[in-house]
Amino acid sequence: MSSDGSGNWRDRGFDPENIRWDELTKWVWLVWIGLAVVVLGSVGMSMVYDIGASEEGVVLRFGKTLQTVPPGLHWKLPWPIDTVYKVPVQRIQTLEFGFATQRPGRMTQYAPETKEDLAVSEMLTGDLNLGNVEWIVQYRVNDPVQYLFKIGSTEVADWRALSNGTQSEVNPAVPDTIRDISESVVRKLVGDSSIDYVLTIGRDQIAKQAQVLLQKELDGFEAGVDIITVKLQTTSPPTAEVQDAFQEVNRARQKKEKVVNEAQGERNSKIPAARGAKEKAIAEAEGYRNRVELVATGQINAFLAQLEEYNKAPEVTRKRLYLEAMEEVLANVSQKTIIDETVPGVLPLLNLESGSSIPSVGQGVAP
Repeated sequence: MSSDGSGNWRDRGFDPENIRWDELTKWVWLVWIGLAVVVLGSVGMSMVYDIGASEEGVVLRFGKTLQTVPPGLHWKLPWPIDTVYKVPVQRIQTLEFGFATQRPGRMTQYAPETKEDLAVSEMLTGDLNLGNVEWIVQYRVNDPVQYLFKIGSTEVADWRALSNGTQSEVNPAVPDTIRDISESVVRKLVGDSSIDYVLTIGRDQIAKQAQVLLQKELDGFEAGVDIITVKLQTTSPPTAEVQDAFQEVNRARQKKEKVVNEAQGERNSKIPAARGAKEKAIAEAEGYRNRVELVATGQINAFLAQLEEYNKAPEVTRKRLYLEAMEEVLANVSQKTIIDETVPGVLPLLNLESGSSIPSVGQGVAP
């Protein structure tokens, strides 16, 4: 055995002189080529990304907002030069307060009530009563840039973005902010109302006011979201012993409102009909008055015209009026007997039984 190191290598079966350096170099090149292909493939994959139909993409270059892109297939510079955030701008998102939905559907199943849910739903009203209020808030993103960067921070290194430079779950600070502001607003509105108002007719009004106030606060924070609706799911007393009494009162008030609405409907149907009949009678009376006035005015004008003609020629006018009157009278008589004034006796000439009339004057009457 040799005392130097080369003797030990040969004893162990490793002889540098027997190594085929050309094959080793070839394998080293193959490894480098494989690594280059993998790197180029990863870079190429990170340059192409897809935006869903309900999403909108926000492209950042070195952390600065570059542009927003619509749904579809796009390309970008490889990560970490360009980063894309996918924001669900068309999806309506829902937050639940005081309860949790376990399985949605036709027969929705709710999770058992917890201490955290009870801490959110129990509120003190303005008349120092305790009420249990559960509600939901539905919102939608309207400005992706504000949604990403105005509240919280999305500039955090995330291993999910290393593969292709895109992220979907981008800013959980926004729903947390909506949850905090919504709870504050609803508690304020409930605290300014009585328990009867909260449990009965005030539910819709409180929900509408909460939506307006919540939207105003979020616009001030530039959250980039629109509040679609705020709906109070249930409002009830905190204990089961009191709930029955409140439900009975609620049913009585609903019955009262029903009776009042029916009476208002009856009133609204009768009053217009009476007003229509009144207007019709007035219109008919005015029409009759106008007709009578016009007829009387015409008769007066005709009489005045006749008087004027009479003053000009009294005899002629008197005779014409007499002839016109006789013409009108005789036109309505079925049988006429005309006798000459020179005939001395009339009775022998009348045939009363046969009903025939005497011949007119000028036809020669026999004596």
